[in-house]
Amino acid sequence: MTDRNTKINREALCKFNDEFIETLNDLKLKKKKIIKKLIKDKNALAGIQADLDNHNKKKTCLECSIRKKTKQLETFDTTIKNTESAYERIVETSQVLLTVIKKQKRDTKD
Repeated sequence: MTDRNTKINREALCKFNDEFIETLNDLKLKKKKIIKKLIKDKNALAGIQADLDNHNKKKTCLECSIRKKTKQLETFDTTIKNTESAYERIVETSQVLLTVIKKQKRDTKD
């Protein structure tokens, strides 16, 4: 019975060893797949981060441009308002002057 037990033990050990190696190889294969996916995801993330950085730079430039143009518009609005006001005063003064000149002209004819 010893030989038979030894043979059964060897067969069991071989079967166990085969299963162990197969399971270990499966785990290694899964590890490689996960590493590939991880690298792919990291590369995708790096690409997205680069795009995001570009968009943030463009956003910053656009915000700066908008602030500058808004300030220019405010300056134009102020200049236009002041110019229109000054022009209205000139027209009013011209009308008064014209009225005075016409009166003097009438007064000098008499």
